[in-house]
Order: sequence, then structure tokens, then C-alpha cells
Amino acid sequence: MPWSLLIRLLSGFVFWRLLGNRRRTAAQRAFGSATARNPAVAQRVRDARDAATLLSRLVVATTFGIATALCLAGGTSSVVLSPRWLGGVLLAMGVLFAMLTIREARLARRLVAMRRLRRRDNRLREEV
Repeated sequence: MPWSLLIRLLSGFVFWRLLGNRRRTAAQRAFGSATARNPAVAQRVRDARDAATLLSRLVVATTFGIATALCLAGGTSSVVLSPRWLGGVLLAMGVLFAMLTIREARLARRLVAMRRLRRRDNRLREEV
């Protein structure tokens, strides 16, 4: 497994998260005046933001899942065929990526649950 690919993946993830946080705060400042005046615009912006957040979580979870599969496959074959320390390192990295995959999948699942609850709450408020 090329180490440069793993380094790029991890650094891209870190920088993407940092830039995402900065974009979110800038977007809140930019849309603050428009959303305060018009609740329909605020709802559309919130829906678009929720969909983008969910999609980003799923993309990150998929990427970590692929990295998990590659590290586990490479680690298993390295333990059997080449230096065992390299296989052990790859297997450890595979376990780390698996934990990150599970974390991101749980966060995506929580986002979906919160979205459903919010929609249910809005429907109940409309009925009353």
C-alpha cells in the first residue's frame, strides 16, 4: 500500500474538516441577515446544509472503509509473505481505519435520526 496515498488521505481529511468549519462560520455570517428576515429561506438553507453534511459524512465513511479494506488485505498478505512487522503495522492501521469508519457511520446515522425528528416536529407544529 503506498504510504503517500495514506498520508494524502489523512492530511486531506484534516484540512477538509478545518476548512469546513471555517466555511460554516462564514456561511452563518453571510446568511444570517437573510435567514432572520425570511423563514422559508432559512429552512432551505438548513435543508441544504443538512444534506451536504450528511453527504460529506458518508463520503468520509466510505473512504475510511476503503482504506480499512486495503490495509487489512495488505497487512494479512504481508504477515504471511514478507516482514511481519510491516504486516503488523498495516493491520494496526486497518483497525484504526475501521474504528474511524464506525465513528463516521454512527455520526451519519445520528444526523439522519435528527433530520427525521426535526421533520416530524415540523409536521406536528403545522397540524396544531
